[in-house]
Formats: sequence, structure tokens, C-alpha cells
Amino acid sequence: MPELPEVEMICRMLRERILNQKVISVNVLLPRIIREGDLNTIVGSVFTRVYRQGKFICFDLDNELKMYAHLRMTGTFLWQDDLPKKPSHVRVEIEFEKGTLLYRDIRTLGGIWIAENGKPPWKKMGVDPFDDEFTSERLSEMFDKRKIAVKQALLDQSLIAGLGNIYSSEALFKANIHPGRTAGSLDINEITRLRDAIKEILTAAIEAKGTTFRDFQLSDGKEGGFQDFLSVYRKEGLLCSRCGTQIERIVQAQRSTYFCPKCQG
Repeated sequence: MPELPEVEMICRMLRERILNQKVISVNVLLPRIIREGDLNTIVGSVFTRVYRQGKFICFDLDNELKMYAHLRMTGTFLWQDDLPKKPSHVRVEIEFEKGTLLYRDIRTLGGIWIAENGKPPWKKMGVDPFDDEFTSERLSEMFDKRKIAVKQALLDQSLIAGLGNIYSSEALFKANIHPGRTAGSLDINEITRLRDAIKEILTAAIEAKGTTFRDFQLSDGKEGGFQDFLSVYRKEGLLCSRCGTQIERIVQAQRSTYFCPKCQG
């Protein structure tokens, strides 16, 4: 699933292509991808802003409308200047004056929302790791007395927005914290290490244009490159780059977690 760095990169590339362009037409190839509203209402509108809220891509238009998109497992936006050959699994086409924006989703778990009143589709959004309020003190308050594993706490979008399985595992490794520790057991020094590790890992991943294993692509069709810099994620059985111990995998809340039993012991 695309996480904060992948969504951020898609937003940046979309800004270069669709801002201040008028929508000429839309073509919904799979109606259930539109989770709310009518996509036809954006025809004639101009996109004025593209930004990220957690893992959501948010679009402002030059009227009262807002568009939101969540990519889930296999969704992405692709940009084409022309359409000589349309990629497979395209679910929505939005035609602009200078090209066409395609929403592609193999497993169709993602979606697009059109909100006439601007109301977002999420109920509660946690703090963004790049916000000023993402401090050690704030993180300590979030974790205080929580008995769930720290890895599960990091995945809770109502606490921290944008983190997923890949970068949570990587941040915990960088901070030398076992993913099975209860969130409430971390002291302020460990929380500070974790907070710093989260920001460093996410920043590095954005610089590498995200992580690609299978389905994720940027809006120009290119893949991210952070998979070449991962320390533990999907490294089960390989040797830790720090200590030489074999990386292990456990399952937490039906998701795989990778860690070094020595460095994070």
C-alpha cells in the first residue's frame, strides 16, 4: 500500500501537470471507484491545489467542490499527454486541455470522493509526521498507558497520519525498538529516538521517490527507489547490516513485521 512518501511524490508530480488546467471531460470506467458524489460535476472546473492529508490525496477546485482519493493497495494516478495505448486496469479518466489523468487500480480497493461541501471522507486524522506538533511530548501523550504493540500504534491513522507497514518497521529498526514492545512502555528517550527515526526514514524515502515492490508507480509511470535502501522490511533470513544477525519476521494484527532480534532486542 502506498504510504506517506509515495502519496507525497504523487502529489508533487500532479501539481506539475494539472494545476490551473480546466477539466474537459471525465470517463468513469468502473462506477464503484467513485465512493461519493458525481465525478461529472468537476467538468469545466479548474484544479487550484493538490496536497496530502495522511495517505489521502486532496484536490481543491475553483468552486465549492473538493476531490479526495485514497490509493489503498494498488491504486495510482498516471499522466499521459496523449492516449496512443491506454494501460490496463484504468478505472477513471479525467481529460484536461493538455493531457489526461488516469486513475489505475488493479485490485479496486482505492477510491475517489467528490464532496460538494468540502467534507473529507475520514472521521479522524492523526498528526502528520512533518507537522511542528509532531514532537516527542506529543508522541509520549499518544502512547501513554497504551497496551497495544508500538508497531500497531504507529499504524493507527488516528494517532499518526501516513505511516504504514514499510516505514513503521524501518523506523523501529533505526530507533532500536522491538516492534512487540507495548507503546506505553517506551520512555521519553526511546520515544525521542523513534520520533527522529520516523522523520529521517520518511525524508529519505521521499528523496528516493518512494518504495516500489510491485504495483506502485509515480504519475509519470516511473517507479520509486527506496526499496534499495531498506534495512529490515522483507529481509527475513538475510543478515542485519549492523550486527550480522538474521532478520526475523512476526505477524502483528495480520501484517508482517520485520526486525533484528539483536539490535531491537
